[in-house]
Amino acid sequence: MKALALLGLLLPLAAVHAQDAPPPPPPPDTADVAAPAPIAPPAPLPENADLRAEVAALKAQVAALQAQMAQLAAAPSGVAPAEAPAEAGAPPEAATAPSAGGSRALLLPDISFIGTSVGHLSSDRRDQDRSRIFLDSAEMSIQSYVYPGVKADAFLTADRGGDFKLGVEEAYLSVLNLGKGLSGQIGKRKVPFGRVNQLHPHSWLYITQPYALKNLVADESLTGQGATLSYLLPTKGHFFAQLDGGLWNSAEPATIQPAAAADIRTGPGAAFEDRFQTLRLWTGTSLGDNRELELGFSGAHGKGQRYDLTPATLDRPETTLAGADLSYRVFGARNARTLLRGEYLWRRSTSDLDRNTARGFYILADHRPNVHRGIGLRYDWSQFPFAPGLHEAGLSAILTNQLTEQTYIRLQLTHADRPGDSNVNEAWFQWVWGVGPHTHNLE
Repeated sequence: MKALALLGLLLPLAAVHAQDAPPPPPPPDTADVAAPAPIAPPAPLPENADLRAEVAALKAQVAALQAQMAQLAAAPSGVAPAEAPAEAGAPPEAATAPSAGGSRALLLPDISFIGTSVGHLSSDRRDQDRSRIFLDSAEMSIQSYVYPGVKADAFLTADRGGDFKLGVEEAYLSVLNLGKGLSGQIGKRKVPFGRVNQLHPHSWLYITQPYALKNLVADESLTGQGATLSYLLPTKGHFFAQLDGGLWNSAEPATIQPAAAADIRTGPGAAFEDRFQTLRLWTGTSLGDNRELELGFSGAHGKGQRYDLTPATLDRPETTLAGADLSYRVFGARNARTLLRGEYLWRRSTSDLDRNTARGFYILADHRPNVHRGIGLRYDWSQFPFAPGLHEAGLSAILTNQLTEQTYIRLQLTHADRPGDSNVNEAWFQWVWGVGPHTHNLE
């Protein structure tokens, strides 16, 4: 009886609980609803202690870099900043990496090599190089920043004319920012005179030097040991102007011009024997989006070379050079470029015995339809110093196949009129190859 009474009490309570509970959801229609994708368990979050450790390590690395930069800014010229100590917990890479522009990066200069081979055919029987193929020159360059804003350039060469004895062609320091548009260079270098005097032969757009430069300035380049100061003039718009002034000691021997007219093949050049000075004004402007115009004026003055006929009791002649150059470029699609250039040169030598003047010029047209091909045409005319009434002229066609930025092959065909032979035909073949990050002044 007690059991029946207890059962009677539980049944009403179960009914009330069943009424309060929510009804079960209807079974899904498996024909219309796809089975839900399984949910991946969430990735465990890092512990707060690990996060704090990583943030502390990053702060330590930033503090170390800031300390190195502060030491670099405060260190005197030529003194490498001390290395900041590695922070505890910092990765080994962060502790040993050089700072930006730091001393360790400056210990690895850019080293390059440039070689030039030449083949030559000529109808001029006086030409000792005709019908030959030879290595003309080999050049090694060492270039690097030695301090922020101070760059060192050294070019060591061995050429056929010097029996391949290694020599210093150029070695100079460039201070890129002396303040208020000023920069400077000191050492041995090709001086800023004319438009192409500072270019190395493998950077020319032709194989042979223009006659006016060869006879009146230098066989390759007018070179000096000294210093130059450059001033970038403040201009407005798209106009550029730079003034270069230099004081030099002569660094190259002059070519002796033969006395007999039939033997003259090249002029003496500037023939500076001692100190000389140079001044150049270089200007340029853009003419629209794809055209450029450059105009330059150059001058040089110094003591010239005393020749055999000059008595030893007389002073060396005063030699003055002057020049003007004009360049016009048009840029097209697919790296196409057309260049028109002309340069006029004037040379005067004055001594106690006499005064002589010689002039010359060249005109160059060079078209590059793309980065790999080039075709050019050049006309030359030049007088010879100390040989009044004599001159030479020539017309050259130039073809270039640029394999890479530093490797190319070139063909130059020339018809010339020279003292002793008014009908000279020549063919020059040149192969230039280079390795390494070799750089020069831009053409």
